[in-house]
Amino acid sequence: MIENQIPKALIFDCVYDPYKWVVAYVKVIQWTFKIWDNLYLIHSKIWLQPTEVWHFSPEYVKDPELTKWQIWYIVTWLKSVREAQIGDTIIGDYLKIKKTAEEDPQYLQTLAIPWFKKSKPFVYAWVYPIETTEYEKLKDSLAKLCLNDSSIEYTMEDSKALWLWFRCGFLWMLHMDIIKERLFREFGIETIFTTPTVVYLIKSKTPALEKIKSWANIAELAKTWYYKQIINNFEPINQNDNDSVELTVWEIIEKYWEKLKLRIIARAGSDVPEQWIIDEIYEPIADVEIVWPQEYAWDIMQLCQEYRWEMKNMEHIDQTRVVWKYLMPMWEILVDFYDRLKSATKWYATMNYEFRKYVKSDLVKLDIFLNNEKMEALSMILHKSNAVYKWREIVQKLKELIPRHLFVIPVQAWIWTKMIARENIPAMKKDVLAKCYGWDITRKRKLLAKQKEGKKKMKTMGSVNVPWDVFIKMVSK
Repeated sequence: MIENQIPKALIFDCVYDPYKWVVAYVKVIQWTFKIWDNLYLIHSKIWLQPTEVWHFSPEYVKDPELTKWQIWYIVTWLKSVREAQIGDTIIGDYLKIKKTAEEDPQYLQTLAIPWFKKSKPFVYAWVYPIETTEYEKLKDSLAKLCLNDSSIEYTMEDSKALWLWFRCGFLWMLHMDIIKERLFREFGIETIFTTPTVVYLIKSKTPALEKIKSWANIAELAKTWYYKQIINNFEPINQNDNDSVELTVWEIIEKYWEKLKLRIIARAGSDVPEQWIIDEIYEPIADVEIVWPQEYAWDIMQLCQEYRWEMKNMEHIDQTRVVWKYLMPMWEILVDFYDRLKSATKWYATMNYEFRKYVKSDLVKLDIFLNNEKMEALSMILHKSNAVYKWREIVQKLKELIPRHLFVIPVQAWIWTKMIARENIPAMKKDVLAKCYGWDITRKRKLLAKQKEGKKKMKTMGSVNVPWDVFIKMVSK
């Protein structure tokens, strides 16, 4: 079939209809479309037949066929909202070119409208509904948001401490705040977003990890763009590489097995393996551009020194304004750097940052043990220079938040296999001598010894009940 005669259209938006399910808004680029045509989504790899074809004028108007450059919408009858991606290409007469596509897998990619790129989440956070009964509602709401914002990435996970929750990926901090506001305004769900984290790349010393033996690490790398960073020796990816044809998981395994087999992704402290398994850890670095009045130069220099900065250059816009460009770890600037920058400059400074590359870094894993049990939900990845200051804050906060029990509860902070901090939550004391006024001293000693033995036994056999809101207060942004 002649390529110029193949119907082609671009998806620029999607909405969800409770009766028609996924409805795609499309712009016709080439030829015409009709109802019951055999259509195919190139990037999603889905075949469908539209039952309704309408165009805007500006109301919905039924049309027997839609010609080139018309804006229209199509009822796809797709049940999964993740199957329709903004920027995807729809082609018609699929049955006529199906044989050619099966013989040449790259043929369909040549028909795709150029410049389609999958989103690349840089910031990850955990999302919890305030009301535990709204978990299913939050799940449906996130799915519907993905229709017109394909840059959201989310997976469902569970935890012994926090029950059911979602790990979501966002483009930047502003994107995360927008999604939180949309969940409240459009769906009426009040949510809690944890302190954001970034993706770390870890090189293992041994292939004995279950993730590596089952090839799950390469499958996870293949679904993202991080494997290109590894292949490119962690240097910035060229624009041509971004726009190249995406490979399947098996093609990536066959082509880059030796370079990727020992690499794993860590989005949280719980994903980091033991110290003796880790060979190298890489963290993302961002290009930071700050524009500020010259009178605040000293304050900004002092602030940036706290965040492991590396200055690239400085430019003067005019006599009063200066532009400084830095290289800084992304995790350092995600939490409170922007707020502190605004405070230091009386809100005159502006900042922009963009991912640059991955670099090898001296990172450690901080674990929290409560009554000698590891709390996976509180594990985190920190730079060695920052870990010394962070552990004291965490241990002190847990000591204040966790309610007292009938026995002493030790709270410990460990960096790898070394304990660096400890605090004890004192036990609730019962006055067993209250009824022993005027009694013999031996009777009092006997009661105190019995209480001591009981607390000792309780400490070895008892379990610590941590309220759900304690974890929320520890991880909330």
